[in-house]
Amino acid sequence: MRSIFAGGFSLVTVILVSLVGNAGLASDVSELAGLVPKDAVIALVVREPGKLVEEWEKSPIRQSLRANPAFQQALKNPGMQQAETLIGLIELQTKSNRYDLLKKMTAGGIVLAVLPKNKVILVIEAEDGEVLRQVHEFILGLAKLDAANKNHPDRVRSADYRGVTGWTFGGDEFHAIIGNRLILSNKAEVIKDVVDLALDQPPETLKSNPRFMAAMQVVKQRNVSLFLDLDVLRQLPELKSGLAQSKEPIPVLLLGGAVAALEKAPWMALGIDIEQNRLSGTLRLGEISEWPSALSFAVAPPDDGILPPLEVPNLLASMSWYRNLRDFYAQKNELFPERTSGLIFFENMMGIFFTGRNFTEEVLAELEPHIRLVVAAQQFAPEVGTPTVQLPAVALVFRMKNPEKFAPVVEEGFQKALGLINFVRGQDAKPGLILDRPEYHGVKYTLAYFSAANEPDRSRLDIRFNFSPVLACRGRDLILASAEPLAKDILDALAKEEGATAVKTVTGQIRVVGDQIARLLQLNLEALVTQNMAEKGHGRQEAQAEITQLIQILQMFNRLDIKESLTGGQSQIDIGLEWTSPGQ
Repeated sequence: MRSIFAGGFSLVTVILVSLVGNAGLASDVSELAGLVPKDAVIALVVREPGKLVEEWEKSPIRQSLRANPAFQQALKNPGMQQAETLIGLIELQTKSNRYDLLKKMTAGGIVLAVLPKNKVILVIEAEDGEVLRQVHEFILGLAKLDAANKNHPDRVRSADYRGVTGWTFGGDEFHAIIGNRLILSNKAEVIKDVVDLALDQPPETLKSNPRFMAAMQVVKQRNVSLFLDLDVLRQLPELKSGLAQSKEPIPVLLLGGAVAALEKAPWMALGIDIEQNRLSGTLRLGEISEWPSALSFAVAPPDDGILPPLEVPNLLASMSWYRNLRDFYAQKNELFPERTSGLIFFENMMGIFFTGRNFTEEVLAELEPHIRLVVAAQQFAPEVGTPTVQLPAVALVFRMKNPEKFAPVVEEGFQKALGLINFVRGQDAKPGLILDRPEYHGVKYTLAYFSAANEPDRSRLDIRFNFSPVLACRGRDLILASAEPLAKDILDALAKEEGATAVKTVTGQIRVVGDQIARLLQLNLEALVTQNMAEKGHGRQEAQAEITQLIQILQMFNRLDIKESLTGGQSQIDIGLEWTSPGQ
């Protein structure tokens, strides 16, 4: 009890996060936004107070966290124990459990804003002012007692400003109650600014900021909303550095649209709903007046978009993009000029594999802008055996414009690549790949595999047996897979989706299956524990506990879907996440 208030604003924040962090805001935020200065660069708005509290109270994530050994250890931290003790005392004083008290204290909503010069403001609107004053008087009494016991009675002090009493419990914490609203800040002058805004009601506040209101408009139906003023935030060195690092070929190819929007858009808004073990969210960026021409490869025409992500057995992740590879590679000098010299080796290799053809105009130009990636756990045939470490299989699926013309070109390049692999492995006295041309449901494909004929223990094969590369062409679809079983599953999936049309305006979609990833990690538990012990110096028990906790977390997350759309100079990303309790 003697050190409960030692942390100033930080401890008050911990308490409020414990009590308030999962509450919500009434549907109209303009009144609370009117208490925030207009120059806020970040604003978090929380809606629907009771709904989010109830969802968290019954959430399997909360229940699993409470049972998690790592979380239990974190609760032993002195600061967390002090906060928990204080919350328990408040529950006794108010004769109300924390969840009911939370609903009362946040019935009107929450706005958390970050201002220039490291100023932070938190506005919470209660059901009525009495509940705020009751909790405040109790905490105030404890704070005074704690300060007196430490011979710092002046640490807890107050001052009046225009009829409003402001308080501090010490350090960088300042607060005031204005009617039924609690105002918290790390700067005393911010409290004064809020009092002025509340009493004078000037026309220019955060609610009059056109960027904030535009951002809130696109996510107005969400429980939780986040606004960022990108024009201001882009001046931060950390964000500048992060955007610069994204100018690598793979990030540009996969995230080019989002990166361009972050570089040009005036604002960003994120809206999230949580209901019945499901999170759904939308991330929107303000309209860009002129889209960078070099990134047009990621923007689908109005009548085109991605092909549906492929569904196969034991799926870990399935992704689909609209990406014009020909246009992407043709703009390489503009997109990443510092990497141009490094691409010379790559182009030389492609020249060998594709017999001197121009990689841009005679290879990439033969592919439609539809790319799909599939990652799945493997089922190993008993006659082959099982590797000690089981890796997932990966496959890329392209769509060809002229399959009769281009399929033989790819086949030649694939066999040259396999020959190079065998040559290098032969130099190292390692077993090589055996080539075959089997058939599956009328589709002939090229297969390369390692023979297990001379392996003494088929239950503990070398890691190389995870790989049996395949090139298969089915109609216009071109499949490059790391393992034969996945290639067959994709052929089955393509047969089922015969005639599938593009999802218009959608330019990217990612689907991740968490419980299947957990299953694969469980199969590799021994290898993961050994790796953890070697890399982190943990003992076996500690390493196994850490990996097991990760597996338990992944088991809760059934499915994650992320969808990207680039239309009309705007970038939108939709998110869906589903979870259940372990064992359900």
